[in-house]
Amino acid sequence: MRGVWRCGSIRFGSLFDTRTNMNRLSSNKRKKSPKLSPKRNSLGTPTDVTAGPLRSQEELDVGLDDERSNKRARIIFEDDSGEDEELPVPEVSTSGVVVGVTEHRDDPTRENTADTREGGSKLAEASMVPQGDYMDTALGAPTILSDVPKGATDESSPLGPLKAVLRTVAVVYYANDQETTAIGKIKYLLSRVVALERRFYSRPDDVAEQRRRDKLIREFGRIEGQLRFLSKGPEPERLAGHAQHSEEVYGLLEDLREAIFDYQMVQQKEIYNQRCKLIKPAEAAVLNNFPSAKAAAYRHGDRKRCLKGTRGAVLDEIELWARDSDKPPVYWLNGLAGTGKSTIAQTVAERIFADGQLGASFFCSRDFQDRRNLKFIFPTVAVQLAHNYPGFRSIFVPLIQSDPEIAHESLYNQMDRLIVRPLKQSGIPTVIIIDALDECKDEEPASAILSVLGQFVSQIPKVKFFVTGRPEPWIREGFRLPLLAEATDVFALHEVESSRVNSDIQLFFRHSFSELKGRRRGMDDWPSSEQLDLLCERAAGLFVYAVATVKFIDHKNNNPKNQLERILQLPTSFAHEGRTRLRQNTTLDSLYMSILQHAFDDDDSEGDSMVRSVLGAVVLAAHPLSPSAIAALLGIDREDVFLRLSSIHSLLILQDDVDSPVRPFHKSFPDFIVDPTRCINERFHVSPPIHHPELLAGSLELMNQTLEKNICNLPDGVANREVGDLDERAKRHLDPALRYACKSWHKHLTDGHTIRTPAIASALCRFLEKKFLFWLEVLSVLGAAKEAVDALDVAAKWLEMSPTLDLINDCFRFVMGFFEIISTSCPHIYHSALPLCPRNSIVRSLYESHARPFARIVRGLPDSWESSIAAAWFPSWIFTAVWSPCSRFIAISLGGRIGILDAVTLSRVTTLYSPEDCLANQLVFSPNTRLLTSYDLRLTKLTSWDLQTGGLVSSITLGLPSYHRLLLTYSTCGAMVAGLHRNKPIFTIFICDVLSGTHKYSHPVEGESLEEIWTHGECLRFATVDSGSMTTWEVGFASPHTPTPVESLPVPGNFDPQKKYQFHPTSSRLAFTRWSLVVWDAQHSKFLLQSTDFSSLTVGSMSFSSDGRFFACGTRSRGIHLWKESPTGYTLHQKFTLNTGRLGHVRVSPDGESIIALDGSTILLWHTADSNTSLSDISALTVQRYQGQPIVGLSSDEALAAVARRGCDTVTVLDLKSGITRLTIDTDMRVYGVGVDGSAVVVVGERKIITWSLPAGNNVLNPRAGVNDSVLTTTFNCPSFVIRVLRPISVSPDLRRIAIIGWYEDDNNYQSSLCLYDVPTGNLLASELAGHPFTVSFSPDGYEVWTDSYADGRNVWKTTEDSKSDAIRLEHLESRTGPPGCFPLQSSRGYEVTDDRWVLSPGRKRLLWLPPSWRFKHEDRRWSGRFLMLLGSKLPEPVILELEE
Repeated sequence: MRGVWRCGSIRFGSLFDTRTNMNRLSSNKRKKSPKLSPKRNSLGTPTDVTAGPLRSQEELDVGLDDERSNKRARIIFEDDSGEDEELPVPEVSTSGVVVGVTEHRDDPTRENTADTREGGSKLAEASMVPQGDYMDTALGAPTILSDVPKGATDESSPLGPLKAVLRTVAVVYYANDQETTAIGKIKYLLSRVVALERRFYSRPDDVAEQRRRDKLIREFGRIEGQLRFLSKGPEPERLAGHAQHSEEVYGLLEDLREAIFDYQMVQQKEIYNQRCKLIKPAEAAVLNNFPSAKAAAYRHGDRKRCLKGTRGAVLDEIELWARDSDKPPVYWLNGLAGTGKSTIAQTVAERIFADGQLGASFFCSRDFQDRRNLKFIFPTVAVQLAHNYPGFRSIFVPLIQSDPEIAHESLYNQMDRLIVRPLKQSGIPTVIIIDALDECKDEEPASAILSVLGQFVSQIPKVKFFVTGRPEPWIREGFRLPLLAEATDVFALHEVESSRVNSDIQLFFRHSFSELKGRRRGMDDWPSSEQLDLLCERAAGLFVYAVATVKFIDHKNNNPKNQLERILQLPTSFAHEGRTRLRQNTTLDSLYMSILQHAFDDDDSEGDSMVRSVLGAVVLAAHPLSPSAIAALLGIDREDVFLRLSSIHSLLILQDDVDSPVRPFHKSFPDFIVDPTRCINERFHVSPPIHHPELLAGSLELMNQTLEKNICNLPDGVANREVGDLDERAKRHLDPALRYACKSWHKHLTDGHTIRTPAIASALCRFLEKKFLFWLEVLSVLGAAKEAVDALDVAAKWLEMSPTLDLINDCFRFVMGFFEIISTSCPHIYHSALPLCPRNSIVRSLYESHARPFARIVRGLPDSWESSIAAAWFPSWIFTAVWSPCSRFIAISLGGRIGILDAVTLSRVTTLYSPEDCLANQLVFSPNTRLLTSYDLRLTKLTSWDLQTGGLVSSITLGLPSYHRLLLTYSTCGAMVAGLHRNKPIFTIFICDVLSGTHKYSHPVEGESLEEIWTHGECLRFATVDSGSMTTWEVGFASPHTPTPVESLPVPGNFDPQKKYQFHPTSSRLAFTRWSLVVWDAQHSKFLLQSTDFSSLTVGSMSFSSDGRFFACGTRSRGIHLWKESPTGYTLHQKFTLNTGRLGHVRVSPDGESIIALDGSTILLWHTADSNTSLSDISALTVQRYQGQPIVGLSSDEALAAVARRGCDTVTVLDLKSGITRLTIDTDMRVYGVGVDGSAVVVVGERKIITWSLPAGNNVLNPRAGVNDSVLTTTFNCPSFVIRVLRPISVSPDLRRIAIIGWYEDDNNYQSSLCLYDVPTGNLLASELAGHPFTVSFSPDGYEVWTDSYADGRNVWKTTEDSKSDAIRLEHLESRTGPPGCFPLQSSRGYEVTDDRWVLSPGRKRLLWLPPSWRFKHEDRRWSGRFLMLLGSKLPEPVILELEE
């Protein structure tokens, strides 16, 4: 038979509810049950779960009329042949009770002969389900058989009787329009039984499987017999009308559900294990090494599932949601603390796994770092999906092999690339569970995870997401996002009818006490019904209360009866409760106090102090500690710690193992114990200002005692990621207490507002002097280097003017200067960071004996730290940089990419990729740092991203003239972006809605505008300048009207808007330069700063802090000057020296605490309150020192180097071995090329070649030479076509020839030629056209010349002599790709510098990491055997490194 149910003209039922035994129809109208949450009734069941389609009042009235006329009802079952079979139809009395079943054929003339009671049959509804619309009936009996396979009612099969009785029960329930939830459960169970029956014929030789089947069949037989007894008999109403029998049916259905669950669970585990065995070893290695939270799945940990028979309504609804493809793809189960969300989530996960639907689960926990980090959720889910589904794995594994860094990308990219794309390609239907989302750290206004989920959930319709969490503001806002709100079902546990929750809690108590009585004697009549009722009343809907109570009563060393009496004797309310109270009479505080008093009943001051210390370690620790770790930190015997914790085991999650972390059973306990208004007994009150210092002192003492060099026994020279067993080494050598101390000691400074004491200050000083680098080792291995920055910053503020402050500041500079290497390679703390530390560093003086360098710094080691606190180098040019309004992030434009940097360490947080090759020429953050918008000058396109997710929000093409600067600002609400586009004589104001991606308005305005646009309330403002006045204009963000002037202020007469200026709109301050630097207060018409030391020629960039307190000016030759607001104007606050002569884009952070500046591909950071920066005058940087690209000549014996700057007049000859200066030459001409050997130096200038002899020996003090000291001067015999600048020049190793790229004019086009000259005579030896090379160099043997160009790559030319005429010829040998010949990637001995600044040995060993403060380019390095020279224009002097053999 096919499952198509049809009815005639009559519907059954009076909507009778067997649980309440009340009629839900009155006066021909349906009464609506009160709703507790959207789409739910008082039982927690969806209101759209009905026995049929929703019916209009007209239909109901017709149904009642038909009922009064005693018309007959029919249910038709259509078989495969198309013939209709009429089934027995129960008839219903006016009270809603089944009174009989009439079997008849379709006969419109036949009168109804059914037996009726008092008024006849009450048949309520007409046209139950139209034929063909049977699928609209979500749970009704017509679909009981329509969704299950053929043979579901074949009673000849082993499970046939059970299927038949299930069908009968469903029909009886449906006939009375009752218990639609039960019908749905029966329907589901019937389909499960049929599916199981098919498996009974497989694996006949599996003995264990056959035993499980036999057990299942016996249990089915028992349930079938009970159901048949209840559904058959002389009075069928005993099933439909008796609440007692209805409860029995529910219990049997639950037994059936559990039996099927147990059987399926075993089968699914076998299937899962088989799938895991099929994973190839290479794939398993990739999955295991991919960053993920290893213990986040439902099967890990000690979580319990719901007790059988409890939470039935909500579990049934969730299962229905998971099975029904028409239901929304997202389900949010929310509830207040203690309502049982995680227990339900665990149960749902197990049930869905048993059904074969579970793809992945992530149980968040604030107690574990990886499970409270949002960045781990999507990678962990993806790894679990890969284990469960081979189709997903075949897509996922190659993806992460090709791009392993994807785990560290934005949440948007993680979700898109790791989950959505593989699921779409594989087409896998599955369910994903995320529990306790509120326990993940999320500082955004709307949950970042939910923001991403909303953007992608519609793209994977076969995938469902079950999410639990407290209704915290950011989670509520996340589910209210437009894309997610319509795709989510919401269920609030704390709004479920109290009688339902109390019933479940009472069942939990009964079950728990029943188990307890099974283990104890003399407990037969215990507890009484009155005691159970009182306990349920005390619980007030909180499962946490019930669980804590049972754990307290069921203590192995106490009499349960006495324990229960102690609970019941507590007052019914507690005066100081409130923070965790969910109901008026909740007595959690009373319960907690009673448990504490019972556990520690002896009033012992010493013992109480230990109890408080142990409790303080449990509730105040940054993350859970084990009893042994608590003992190590507090200096207490671990058995004493475990004994005291065991005494209050009912309040804790405590294992028998002293090395397992102990956690509060519920968050309400820490809230109680630290609040003196709630924990009023001083014996137990944990005071943070007292117990945080205890943990701090214990942590410092533990580190001082146990930290040692190379504590994890790592090999030399490796990066952390190259140590395959790094985690195992860390577990073996770093016990949990030491890990905690290293990562969290500083948190007890801030969290407890710890007062500075001599003991703690002394311990901290000893720690920094003796264990500082060993501490950094541990943090590096644990991947927690950022903790060092936070810890030292906190410690510096805590110590204030202490003598230890200089040491802390130097440690801070060490960490900031070498943060990248500390994060990536623990051994290179000693191989690179310490050897590169400045000579005058305190850290260097304390730890120099521990340095193990693989490279000797011959020359160039600085004496002191740079003024910049941090620097970050990037492979590409940085176009612009902006601060976020919160001063926590910095956005930088790297062309088609945007980097979001941490404002403390300058480490990259995430990368945003521009669509369609857009360049981010301008950037602006929204006020809440939620959005970032960029502007492309070429395409005139605005592109906006959601920074929470990393996803693209919108892209708007403005159609403005290209390559004109655009000024941007956000509206206060963060939804609109306004811009000012200058294109004289008209400038345009435009307004766009970035959320919808629409260009709203444009306002053309005539005049000279200031380069500033800002938000004022809900309006946009800008300013124009005309005839000594500045006019402010205003227009609403949502207004199409023309801007109107609102204010006019005077400006000085010497202000020229064509020169450099910076306007601060909030304070109406205008900073500008002409012949001096001026800050003008337009509001009060006075000068705040006038300095003649600066002019428009020297000032590179200016910036105000957001509140106007600070003003910074970056100059081309005098560093950065920072002024601070004072009563008399701006006074100089700081000067920052620079190692570069040109600096751009200086920006003060909004909070005024930091400054950034750009220098090509490097960003630098300063702190405005840096105590290491003095106000001493900064000497002007000489032109010689920083002007021009480096020019280097190396001797063939690898002993000497001649160094100059292109276009400068000084040449320095250096000894590579010692680093001393052999000779300094004042050439009195612009230098374009140099060469050196052991006896002479050749310098090539404009049309001159001059040779100097080197002094013998190294005993000459500061040897210098001038033009008059030269031994040979030769004038170029240049042909007439060589004009303008002689570009690249190279001197041969033997100093006999020079190679020049000369330029000549041919038909008004400039062509280049490779020219070879003789040094002694200056004569041209040979010349060949060479394209457009940018470098030229001789090969080491001097017989080849290499030229390099962007278009042609490297060309190799061979020099040959004609034996007859002695003429020299240049013969082109080949063209090849590769790095330029004058600065190869590798030295002749195989040493190499990688793109990420690692110096590698010929055997690929990491010898040295080059800090970003050495801002050199690829062409700024030179090799000479084992010597590496760094000659960047940003270095104060050449750096010479001798590398290890």
